[in-house]
Amino acid sequence: MLKHPLSATLSAFLFAAIQGVVFAQCDTNRDNTETARGVVYADRNNNGAQDAGESGLASIPVSNGCAVVLTQQDGSYAVDIAPHEILFISKPAGYATPLDENNIPQFFYRHYPEGTPSVIQRTSIEWAFPVVEATGPLPASIDFPLIPDSSDEQDFTAHGFADTQARFELSQDMLREDLINPLIGNPYSVDFGLTVGDVANDNLAIYDRHKAMMGLMEIPQWYVPGNHDMNFASPNAYYANETYKRHFGPTYYSFDHGQAHFVALNNVEYAGAGNEFASGHYRGFITDNQLQWLENDLQFVDQDKLIVIMTHIPLVAEASDGQSPLATGPNTENFNRLLSILAPFSNIYGLAGHDTSNSWKVEINHQHGWSGQPWIAHTLAEVRGNGWTRGPADLRGVRDAMMEDGNPNGFYVLHFDEVDLTPEFIPFPFGPDANQRLRIMLDPLLTHTEGESINRGQMTEDTKLVVNLFDGGVRDTVWYSLDGGPEIAMQYTVRTDPYVERAVIRYAETDSAYGRTTRSSHIWQADLPDTLEPGIHSVIVTSEDEFGQRQRGSLSFEILD
Repeated sequence: MLKHPLSATLSAFLFAAIQGVVFAQCDTNRDNTETARGVVYADRNNNGAQDAGESGLASIPVSNGCAVVLTQQDGSYAVDIAPHEILFISKPAGYATPLDENNIPQFFYRHYPEGTPSVIQRTSIEWAFPVVEATGPLPASIDFPLIPDSSDEQDFTAHGFADTQARFELSQDMLREDLINPLIGNPYSVDFGLTVGDVANDNLAIYDRHKAMMGLMEIPQWYVPGNHDMNFASPNAYYANETYKRHFGPTYYSFDHGQAHFVALNNVEYAGAGNEFASGHYRGFITDNQLQWLENDLQFVDQDKLIVIMTHIPLVAEASDGQSPLATGPNTENFNRLLSILAPFSNIYGLAGHDTSNSWKVEINHQHGWSGQPWIAHTLAEVRGNGWTRGPADLRGVRDAMMEDGNPNGFYVLHFDEVDLTPEFIPFPFGPDANQRLRIMLDPLLTHTEGESINRGQMTEDTKLVVNLFDGGVRDTVWYSLDGGPEIAMQYTVRTDPYVERAVIRYAETDSAYGRTTRSSHIWQADLPDTLEPGIHSVIVTSEDEFGQRQRGSLSFEILD
């Protein structure tokens, strides 16, 4: 069995040689296995049927969630499947999948002859939310249409969403106002959207409304489940996502677009109702079946492609200023096993969510046991920030929801240039002309004894200029220019954001309270000279991140006698 593709040419040769061969069966006990058969074909008129002249597509991966087969020259395949498994294909570049009424890709078939069982392991289950309904006997042929897509190019953009996470109808309203309304009409011309988990916040009844709202963007929406997407009535991890599967399909899968191979993994393992791991009722962990499937899946992927790993829980989360280590959790406990599977690939980028306190960019390198080209594991700033119930409401009635590291809630435009990915963070409030990509502050504030003032008063001996570069990181650079003087590099430091400190104090014990203050991984500071003369002064801050993106901001303040 081929362990890893050796080159694009050799891979193409081997694809033709091994079509139809099943790779590495699942190693769990599977009862009542049947053989699923069908055809993957080019649906050129997009009518959902294979018409005359619409040929089958060869070398398309088809999986039962562990084993992977390639379609034959005529597009046909055969693979075994057991009840409660989902059959799915890996969409190739140059093709699109059909979409349902909410623009969710339809690339799978749920094989649930009698639906999700109501009794598991002799435990009576009363599901908290609807689960997968009965699909009946296995059809004689399960066919997958793929629509030729001439717009699938090597350079493209996509949306990145982490933790939309509404629990109540009102928080879903806030999500619509903040995220959906500005993206109707696809102003960034993205090809699709990615949501890396916590689609809902425990209340899975909100899925129907959520899908309809996200569908208004009129782009394909790909999803990954999070810890708040589990049906907590489940006694084990295997059935924890039955409601999610009812709405969105498989919890892990892959697809190609441009020169990128996207891999969605479910790294939230549920301990089961009434059970706990050492760290709580769930942990960051990738199951053996998923890892076996991933190894099988990547056998058919050119080593030169960009591999985009999408998980909910971060693969690894850390930040440091060289002196003060900072970590958050949970991480993915068996991250090293994932690294071993990814070892043949040179271009990798990780996308995750889950952390309501910080956004992170961790460089995976030799310190993590990785010997290849370093790559970024990126924990995204969240759409819901620190929560739709946090912070004061604006005139729309939408909460501020600032994260605990001072990062505004927001979303991403992911720019793909062949095998390079550049993440552009878009903070709320949304707007093409919005330039609030950083916040400039004085710490401590200027003191003024008579009446109220804003950045007007006397300095102290230790007054600092503090900059929060939203979604920044240790490999970025920030400069400041005081009163038109030369640019001076600021010092990266891991500390709390003074803006958050003041907001937490101001709104404490009110209905508009923020969460706790946490140390931030994207703060820079500089000491202001204590010889500044009374009068009005100005500061211009510029930055450049590790991807070459530049930002600019300014601040003025007035020193009194």
